[in-house]
Amino acid sequence: MATNSLTPAAERIVLHALEHFAERGYDAASLNDIAGSAGIKKASLYAHFTGKDDLYSAVLNLALQHERDYVAAQFKAENSAEVPGECYVTNLQTRYAQSAALRFLLRAAFYPPAPLEHKVKADFGEYLTFIRGHFQACLERSYAGISAPRADLLAEAYLALIDSLNVELIYGNDAAYLRRLDAIRQLLSIIGLPFVERSAPDKR
Repeated sequence: MATNSLTPAAERIVLHALEHFAERGYDAASLNDIAGSAGIKKASLYAHFTGKDDLYSAVLNLALQHERDYVAAQFKAENSAEVPGECYVTNLQTRYAQSAALRFLLRAAFYPPAPLEHKVKADFGEYLTFIRGHFQACLERSYAGISAPRADLLAEAYLALIDSLNVELIYGNDAAYLRRLDAIRQLLSIIGLPFVERSAPDKR
């Protein structure tokens, strides 16, 4: 079910379910509790969703929409003084703390519910491809003359670094997260410098 096809009542249920699934995961989620938090009876929930899988899928779609919008905004916010991908990396931990959508999305990716495992993996893979595309576009704007193979290599390396941060976010190891973040910042600061010229800022 596409999020833009939801009725206002169904969207309200999905927003409550997002918080619920982000905190408890799929198996521990209670449709009774979700309905109660939305101010309706469980029977009324079934007027909008066929069951837990249908509701979880709608939550997944909403979370992906929110996080794609956030990724696009982060890469758009980068300026010529930053290296490609730095803005997103710097704000990732804060985003995780503040966004139920990201907490849900990472929990779903690391612990996908068996009935929806294929959908979760496919959708999360597309989300990572989305991040990769924004990083690569930023890289190509920031550095003149970078070759396509090198841009591909750096984009894959960037995703691997993001994955390593996501692991520490899921398991709550702040010390390891900060060590990895520092290492990533140092690596990002030297991306491409021995191989390409920095593009002059567009003064139009």
